[in-house]
Amino acid sequence: MPGGYAGAPSSFAAIDASLAGDTTVVAAVAGRRIRVVKYSFLCAAAVTVRWKSGAGTNLSGLMAFAANGGISEPYCPVGILQTALGEALVINLSGAVGVGGLMTYEVVV
Repeated sequence: MPGGYAGAPSSFAAIDASLAGDTTVVAAVAGRRIRVVKYSFLCAAAVTVRWKSGAGTNLSGLMAFAANGGISEPYCPVGILQTALGEALVINLSGAVGVGGLMTYEVVV
């Protein structure tokens, strides 16, 4: 079982969103948090992106991207962002724009 420390076993997920509003990237795990340790994505058109914990708590500020813009966060052993206990990792888009990429995460206590 993954532990609540940097170095917990890693998992991988695709970032594949194209609808305005919330898209779940990693489903909630009861009694655990999702800690993102690396991610990157590209946006097909201009859009504003935000990471969220479940349906409510913002994990990042609004990030505005131009067409074909994106971001690549390098590996961080202590995590870049983390959901609340038992909540899904969600990406929120301001418009119906294709946003695709990949991420590495850990399921922690």
